[in-house]
Amino acid sequence: MIKPHQKPKNRSLTNRWQVRSLIARTGIIAVTVTIAGAVMGLMGIVGTGAVAVGITGVESGIVAGTLAGGGAWMGCNGIVNLLQGDVSRGSLWLGISLVSLLFASILFIKSVEEIEKSLPNSR
Repeated sequence: MIKPHQKPKNRSLTNRWQVRSLIARTGIIAVTVTIAGAVMGLMGIVGTGAVAVGITGVESGIVAGTLAGGGAWMGCNGIVNLLQGDVSRGSLWLGISLVSLLFASILFIKSVEEIEKSLPNSR
């Protein structure tokens, strides 16, 4: 069994380890940004996302996590506005949320492709 702090010796295991590490980091950032948005609003999302991206040196997986967290918060805000009867604001928040989640998905897929291309025997 591979411990989280150890890198595996096999190349195929290295690829899996890098992808799992990317998934974990992206998920943690997404949850952190969502919580910051729930507690502090839009400025919390911007601040937390900027710090996370700045610390990691603009790694595309972390940017994807930031976009996903912001998109989740915006989507929840849109649903609440729709339930309160404000259709125009709710639709606007949901539309922005969908665009944000689309960009997050694209960035995450590109990050996984970069990891797969980094292997010497990749196609």
